[in-house]
Amino acid sequence: MFKRSFSIIDRYVFKELLLTWLAVAMVLLLILLSAVLARLLGDAAAGKIPNDAVWQLLMITGMQYLVLLIPLSLYLGVLLSFSRLYKDNEMAAMGACGISMASLYRPLLMVAIPTTAALLYLTLLLMPWVSQQAELLKIDIESRSQLTGLSAGRFNEFGESTIFPQRQSDDGEHMYNVFLHKDIVKEQNKLTENIESADATRRYKDEQGRHFILFESGRSYEGEPGHVDFKITRYEKKGIYVPDNKSTRQVSRKGSIEVRELWASNRTDYQAELYRRISLPIAAFLLAILALPLSYTTPRKGRYSKLGLAILIYLVYSNLLGVSETWIEKQQIDVWLGFLWVHGLAALLIVYWWLKRAGGIKQLMLKKKVARHV
Repeated sequence: MFKRSFSIIDRYVFKELLLTWLAVAMVLLLILLSAVLARLLGDAAAGKIPNDAVWQLLMITGMQYLVLLIPLSLYLGVLLSFSRLYKDNEMAAMGACGISMASLYRPLLMVAIPTTAALLYLTLLLMPWVSQQAELLKIDIESRSQLTGLSAGRFNEFGESTIFPQRQSDDGEHMYNVFLHKDIVKEQNKLTENIESADATRRYKDEQGRHFILFESGRSYEGEPGHVDFKITRYEKKGIYVPDNKSTRQVSRKGSIEVRELWASNRTDYQAELYRRISLPIAAFLLAILALPLSYTTPRKGRYSKLGLAILIYLVYSNLLGVSETWIEKQQIDVWLGFLWVHGLAALLIVYWWLKRAGGIKQLMLKKKVARHV
């Protein structure tokens, strides 16, 4: 069915577009993820994040970057594919065989339409779930950072206390020769100070998911500062509870809100978020359509002659989308106007480059007259 519907040229151009787009997307994604991985490994080595959270953060960040890279990679993939065909005189050969530039949109749409549909699914349905997982992981890291971010040989802020571990294991699970000083508490006009010291401590998590520091072979000193009548207690094991950060328990980022809630809401920030999610697939499709007439080059100019101009157009387009989103959030324009003026300018740019590639309106009308007489 596929072979009967599409010619050999269509399949050839389709394969060229698909492979180039995938190659560009993978290269851009690997460049960004390598920088993210280096930063995450550095944070893990410094104790800012748990070691087991590195790959989860990398996967979530990769999904977020992929959504942003699909429009750019598709745009550059189409541009580079057709530029290569122009450079190698394959486009000239196709034109000599009667294949017009308009007919090349058929293999282009075979790539652009499924990609736009997939991007629409990602932005509207999948990415809110990814954002929720990112927020939950951030909450978990913040609740565990009090335990994993402790540095040996220095005083560390630990909730409402100060803790000093002389040394700790490489994985941060165990600490040795630990000193903990709790803040002074005033009860019944009496100041009470509490100090804990232990030969060893380790992290502990109970069945309810609460975090503790388990002091082993420790001593507790409790009394009033400036007095010698301190109460000294020796123990084998004692758990000190690490409270969760209750203020971060609510997942409230706009990116994690489902599209149905955004659609039904009258809040301007929600409308701006919905505008951003829908605009991304539209921009990806329009950029792919623009890339075909923009890709025209000669063998002497080379394959990358229009790359600088193409990147400039993309930057202006993406910045205009951001400006429009800000205006919608500030109630300076309506949502429909935000769609109209930004994507309308992109559509006009497509028409301009199409007419320029066709030789202008007069040349286009002349070709139509010749075709009628023939």
